Amino acid sequence: MKIEKWVVSEHLEGVPDVKKVYQKVVEDVDVKLDRDQMLLKTLYASVDPYLQGIARDTPIGDHMGADSIMQVLEAGPNARFKPGDLVQGFGGWRTYVVSNGAEALWQTGTFPMVFPAYRKLEPADYDDALPITTALGVMGGTGMTAWATLTKFMKLAKNDTLVISGASGAIGELVGQLGKRAGARVVGTAGSAQKAEYLRSLGFDAVIDYKRQNTPDAIRAALIEAAPNGVDKYFDQIGGDFTDVVFSMLNVHSQVAVCWQWAVQVDEQYSGPRLLPYIMFPRATIRGIYVLEWFTPENWAELHDVFGGLIRRGEVKYSQTIHQGFDSIPAAYQSLYVGSEHNRGKVLVKL
Repeated sequence: MKIEKWVVSEHLEGVPDVKKVYQKVVEDVDVKLDRDQMLLKTLYASVDPYLQGIARDTPIGDHMGADSIMQVLEAGPNARFKPGDLVQGFGGWRTYVVSNGAEALWQTGTFPMVFPAYRKLEPADYDDALPITTALGVMGGTGMTAWATLTKFMKLAKNDTLVISGASGAIGELVGQLGKRAGARVVGTAGSAQKAEYLRSLGFDAVIDYKRQNTPDAIRAALIEAAPNGVDKYFDQIGGDFTDVVFSMLNVHSQVAVCWQWAVQVDEQYSGPRLLPYIMFPRATIRGIYVLEWFTPENWAELHDVFGGLIRRGEVKYSQTIHQGFDSIPAAYQSLYVGSEHNRGKVLVKL
């Protein structure tokens, strides 16, 4: 059978040039399954900003890894899933996958990691309010990042000021809504007036346009106006100058969740650590967010029951943008970096 895949053809820093980074390859594969293997068809593939780092660490010629939803077509007698099952896992940008679905150690990256075993998706868990696509979004790693950060680490109190950098993305919009439910004053950043208005429609108290207020002095003035009582909780996805200013406004016993660092990984603002006094005096707690640690059966059940319940009752909103066709994957990925107004929330591709 023919298997199409996008492979990494060049390592580039900064904003990805997908025409250089990725190359489409078509292989004619004679599929012979081991007893524990499965042949899976990819139904949906995810595109996420963090894949920029994955691509830079993927050996040239290897397929691009990414989260995906797959359906089992064939399975060996000892396979963990049977034909017809829907599963979610790190199948990558491939039309078909041959795998045993087991936990996989990835050692070529800057930070070696373990990709979790594929997990079965139960159709009964999904409906019109939460379709199967949300297994890559609000009911997947995206939602788990927001939900678990605010339940396993951050302890929001009423009247806390919560600042979210990169708030108009799939994770930020959820963190902000959960913050409002906890009674916090929520301040977010967005890169356009349209996205800022969207965040306000979700209940954000203030939104800073980081493209207009893009110098340290302008950022400080905007933050002082938006957070006059300082910052109690900070969900950081941007880093750089914005985070420098936030750190100087941290209150005593503040908490900082470092989810991503756009300024370093994309804009290449390599500097620091330089702000340790701002951490020392307020006795701030900073924690890196590595969502895979929360991928447990108990946490998935809680996400579906509790967080999913909020969504079904209309108490939390989410958004997703679905691009069409395997060949559109690189362009869909590129759209994350060029400020596309057509994207809203989680971005994925239907094959």
